[in-house]
Amino acid sequence: MKKITSFEYNSLIFFVMRASFIGLTLGNVINITKQDSWLTGIISLVLGIIPLVIFIYLKKNVVDKTIAEIVLCLFKKSGLLINIFLILGVFLFALVSFSDLTSFVHSQFLYKTDHFIIGICFIVPIIYALFKGINAISKTSLFSFFIVLFMIIMLIVGVFTGIDLDRLKPFFQASSTSIMHASAIIISFNVMPLFLLTIIPTNKILGFSIKKTVFFYFLAILSLVNAIFLTISVLGIDLSLLYQYPEFNLLKKFEVGNFIDRLSSLLSLEWIVALLIQIIMSLYFVKETIKVTFNFKEKTGNIVIIITCLILILLNEKLFLTNASANAFYSGPMVFIMLSYLVLAFIIALKVYLKE
Repeated sequence: MKKITSFEYNSLIFFVMRASFIGLTLGNVINITKQDSWLTGIISLVLGIIPLVIFIYLKKNVVDKTIAEIVLCLFKKSGLLINIFLILGVFLFALVSFSDLTSFVHSQFLYKTDHFIIGICFIVPIIYALFKGINAISKTSLFSFFIVLFMIIMLIVGVFTGIDLDRLKPFFQASSTSIMHASAIIISFNVMPLFLLTIIPTNKILGFSIKKTVFFYFLAILSLVNAIFLTISVLGIDLSLLYQYPEFNLLKKFEVGNFIDRLSSLLSLEWIVALLIQIIMSLYFVKETIKVTFNFKEKTGNIVIIITCLILILLNEKLFLTNASANAFYSGPMVFIMLSYLVLAFIIALKVYLKE
């Protein structure tokens, strides 16, 4: 593996943390906490520091190994099973993200096109990126980062005049249980993806810096809090609850002067790019973990990519029959699964600490 720059690495942090916000996070958070969704975002920012600290500890204290290699070194007898558990969990996350991507594109742009065809259109560049490796993936991420950052600034400027703080009232109506449930959703889908990047050894990152990692964590999470705030304060809670993708319908309110109007399709590309990068990193994690665990060569790893992507396409068709069943899974069992990996990450970090 060639080395990647710190900026490329941190752009990956930004995208894997933002990607699941559309479809997986915001709709469920608004349904659970209503006008207090902005408060949920702030609480999630604070609670998300827990997995961030574990992530940083692993990156700082084991610099020459991937997470799969760390597991095999630390857990002699159970390392194989733990890595298989990691593979299955990350693949499920990739499957959920891929389903979210194809559903979003199908419902908002290509409603007459079959999910399978949309999936094929995305799986081809995903396979190509995985064949090219982490260097190509990280460079694409960095290039996309500047474009997406510009789009976010444009969006804030474009919808600023539509903000009405009265739409956030009444304050503090959600129960503490609801706020904690919604916060768990954000941490599961928008903080836990950080651990996908443990598949990149720290010594392969030029100029790795904890301060930069923390900065990009806050940048990503604050951008999500901002999206929650804008969605409710511009659309209002009733419309936010009505729309399947309230953050996408927020883009339809975009206006700058008289020469730019309703650029929702263009601005929504930021979500598609983020989801693609997240899916690519998830499948890269799966491929590298399989290679390390079963001692495969690079050529065999490429075969693994093709097989994994074929399974992804086939299962995507059968995953969810309705949006209701998808949302029930995202806000319930999937949250539990994601948080179980947080417990596993803590155990791995504890094992590293005890070995020192």
